Amino acid sequence: MAKNKKATRKFEKKNLKQTIEKRRKVQKFKKSVERRQFKKRLSRNEAQNDNNNINLSKNMKTDQKLVDSDDLISEEIVKLKGMKDLALSDSNEESLEEDDDEIFLASDDEERTELSDVINKEDDGDDQNYKQSKSYKQKLSVQKDALELKKQIEELEHKDPEFYNYLKTNDQELIEFDVSDFESNSEKDDSDEDDIVIEEDSNSENESLNEDINEKEEKAALKEFELDDDISNENIQDLTSEMIDKWASTITESKSLRSTHKLVLAFRAATHINQDEAMQSFAYKISSPSVFNNLVVVCLKHVPDAFDHHLNVKDSDAKNPKSICSRRKWKSIQTLVKSFLNSVLYILKQLTENDTLYFIIKEAEKLVPYYSCFPKLAGQYLKVLLQHWGTAEDKVRVVAFINIRKLALVAPPPFVDLCLKGIYTTFVRCCKETSIFTLPSIILMRNCAIEIYGLDFKSSYQSAFGYIRQLAIHLRNSMNMKSEETFNAVYNWQYIHCIELWSEVLATYCDEQRVATTGQNSLQELIYPLVQVCIGVLRLNPSAQYIPLQFHCIRALIRLAQKTGTYIPLAPYLFEILHSAEVRRNAKPSTLKPLDFTIHLKSPKNYLHTSVYQEGICEELTEILLEYYASYCLSIAFPELIIPAVFQIKRFIKDSKKFKINKQFQHLVQKFEENGKFIEHRRQHVDFGPGDTEKVKSFLRDVNMDSTPLGAYAKKIKNLKEQRRKLMESVSY
Repeated sequence: MAKNKKATRKFEKKNLKQTIEKRRKVQKFKKSVERRQFKKRLSRNEAQNDNNNINLSKNMKTDQKLVDSDDLISEEIVKLKGMKDLALSDSNEESLEEDDDEIFLASDDEERTELSDVINKEDDGDDQNYKQSKSYKQKLSVQKDALELKKQIEELEHKDPEFYNYLKTNDQELIEFDVSDFESNSEKDDSDEDDIVIEEDSNSENESLNEDINEKEEKAALKEFELDDDISNENIQDLTSEMIDKWASTITESKSLRSTHKLVLAFRAATHINQDEAMQSFAYKISSPSVFNNLVVVCLKHVPDAFDHHLNVKDSDAKNPKSICSRRKWKSIQTLVKSFLNSVLYILKQLTENDTLYFIIKEAEKLVPYYSCFPKLAGQYLKVLLQHWGTAEDKVRVVAFINIRKLALVAPPPFVDLCLKGIYTTFVRCCKETSIFTLPSIILMRNCAIEIYGLDFKSSYQSAFGYIRQLAIHLRNSMNMKSEETFNAVYNWQYIHCIELWSEVLATYCDEQRVATTGQNSLQELIYPLVQVCIGVLRLNPSAQYIPLQFHCIRALIRLAQKTGTYIPLAPYLFEILHSAEVRRNAKPSTLKPLDFTIHLKSPKNYLHTSVYQEGICEELTEILLEYYASYCLSIAFPELIIPAVFQIKRFIKDSKKFKINKQFQHLVQKFEENGKFIEHRRQHVDFGPGDTEKVKSFLRDVNMDSTPLGAYAKKIKNLKEQRRKLMESVSY
């Protein structure tokens, strides 16, 4: 038997019973509505029958002397008995009234009484037939619904047996029901559900109102000043620049709320300008692009200021939506504000032109405090901003992120979790493919994510812990299952970019100087698990083809060690690459261009065993060894720390016959030894031992790293590399 999906099991555990109860309530409500409609029709029918009896008695009094009573009574009885098996419809009732007017009745009281009794009996029979026909239709509909439900349950037994067994165990009535039960319940409940019908009907109306709440609230705001836009086509005005300028000047001078309403109404029409059918219901129509542009500019510049004026919002209140909602005029203009926010949201969803998006998002920053007053709109606004932050140009990304950051600061505390989750998931989705063209945007997004993870360390810790744990789970699955699918889940750009992101986050907010100033934070506890994940990735597949990926992971750990002061033993993994067969063997000559390790995780097969790839590995390895040991160039233990590195590099130089590569490593060893002598000279004058950890940590704390021989050399190499990178980018573009 196939195992259910995780989503199915989660639904069964949390929402299944609620869904079943909700469906029962809906079915019960439909039946009650049908009963109520039936009773209304029945009462209306009885009233019509009473009127017929009254008219009939009047005719008896008026015409009783004109005809012979015996013939007339017998004729009337025959007619009424002929109608006994028919349901009384509206047309039958009218024809019966016309026949009654033409009948001449006798004058005798007994005959009149007999005739009245016969008519009442037949009317009762007609009413009974009417009720029976209605109840029969109702039974048919109930039977139809019951049979359809039973058919669905039978199909469920074959499609999802586990779910069917679950229902059978937890809800026996739903599985083993009888169609006759539906009929009996429908008849039984006719008499005692009048009160329930009213209550459920009101609940249904509330649900339908909630679905269209945005549109109705907008109209409510506009109706307050008699500006509702549900008007005929004849009253639609053609918007002009003069009208917009007049409204803008009125708002600027007197902060007119009426002009603000008109602007909001016109802006709403402008946002739906592409909907021809919708434009027919708006009070204004825009036929000129210049008018559209002018309207958008005026609305975004003046409407937020008008809101601030009427609500008396100051800069100190911008970060507190509760203070905005507590203003005296808030209730009167709340729906107007919501209408304007909905229009801004709508136009942001429709636009794709970067310059227009940049202007609207930049100006919409003033509306962020108002969005935070409406949680649902705030969530929609965040979703739109994340979409543009992940796909638009860099300038649009920047202003979108500024809005997201402000929204995370202004909105109530749980909202920051949504911002963190949205930023991370958008970043992961957008860094799937990495090239020389997309790498700058990915770096920008990574820097934005680093910034927002510093707003609230408590929420950031929870988010970072969950996502680092996800990385660890993928790594564990890849080690245990050893399949191509699990392997590709780790060795890809998304995974490596996530490692680099978290290393940057921890390096930024767990920096030694920051911790000394602001104190420790909870993010420091994530350093160890992240290091373990990175080392696991290094050991997963240490082949020559994935040496570029190993370089990415090692660089991320070096940055983390430099900033946090944490010692991470990375030298063994570097020496393993140094003594690998790809570096030590005699390479094949090649005319391929040098491989850019910054945009590659896996070496192309045509680069393997070539001199170009070998020289590139040695060059990158030299830079990483320099960067790694330069992070400890001020350590009091540096002379002892470089002993293994000097030994391994000298042994490689002795066995290698590659002059260019040997020269790079010889120069590196020379700088190691110079820096070791520099530290030995400085520590000769210390008056403490290795056991005094505080003084050991403070050794050469005031000395700049660039003043050491190794630090100065590392800075020089870094500048040369940056110049070469800029040159390559200029050639590529």
